[in-house]
Amino acid sequence: MKIGIIGIGTVGEGVLKILSKQQSKLEQTLGEKIEIKKICDLKEREFSFGNFSFTSDYREVVNDPSIDTVVELIGGIDIAYDLALKSLENGKNLITANKYLLAEKGSELFKKAEEKNVKIFFEAAVGGGIPILSPLKEGLFPNEIISIKGILNGTCNYILSRIQEGKSFREALEDAQEKGFAESDPTFDIEGIDTSHKIILLAFLAWGELKNPKEISIEGISSITPEKIQKAEKNGKKIKLLGEAFKGDKGITVRVSPVEVNSDTLLYNVDEVYNAVEVEGSYTGKTLFYGKGAGMDATASAVVSDIFKIKTSSAWIL
Repeated sequence: MKIGIIGIGTVGEGVLKILSKQQSKLEQTLGEKIEIKKICDLKEREFSFGNFSFTSDYREVVNDPSIDTVVELIGGIDIAYDLALKSLENGKNLITANKYLLAEKGSELFKKAEEKNVKIFFEAAVGGGIPILSPLKEGLFPNEIISIKGILNGTCNYILSRIQEGKSFREALEDAQEKGFAESDPTFDIEGIDTSHKIILLAFLAWGELKNPKEISIEGISSITPEKIQKAEKNGKKIKLLGEAFKGDKGITVRVSPVEVNSDTLLYNVDEVYNAVEVEGSYTGKTLFYGKGAGMDATASAVVSDIFKIKTSSAWIL
């Protein structure tokens, strides 16, 4: 397998590290050689674990006929959409961690992938290092999925944990920013937008319908106060920002909002920066997937797992 990686930030570096240090094991499992043909970023960097052919022009990657799989890790939507679409048009498989891209432009990209008979995998786009998409699509295949609900944003979960200790929302946010858990502009996280992209993708894999983010209900956590947290605690509950999806008589409902979670539920004890997804299946009942929702190594591991799926799994297109 010949790979091009576009975007060598924190996650991209993690992917290069895993592919280099675990090359022998990965190739043995995959059954073929893995070759990183080219990496792309705005500035060239050196790594202690290997030397790589570098370019600052992503078109050199997506137009390289020797590359069969492109890994997109730049984030955002404009350039990412262009390189993703061109990769698919050129008959290349696409691996991405970009939930924003897929939630907004997934319909066009999945259609193009199907047309070109190539695959798109995006395990790292939801839950970071938690393996949730593959189990949902493959491990729970016999089930009719009844509902999905999850704590899908570690930044929000961390902030809520700090408010629970008595901090104001502003103090909790500043604490998260100081520790590197929140961006300088945290809007996507605290307003529930990031969570909405993730629950949209989970619902898509469960039921085959890709919801438009503009058409679902989204409420973030910026209005949560210590008083609201304390009131929930007195009733034996915690407030969590949940992405929820379920299929009913009127179709599929997807929403994001702060929810009071009961102490006897699986999500009650998921605190700090951790994520968790609860899936209810018609045969399995409720199952919980729990782990780190971000970070170099955890997210990079999910990206590399998609390389294995390129070879072994059917496309996630319904």
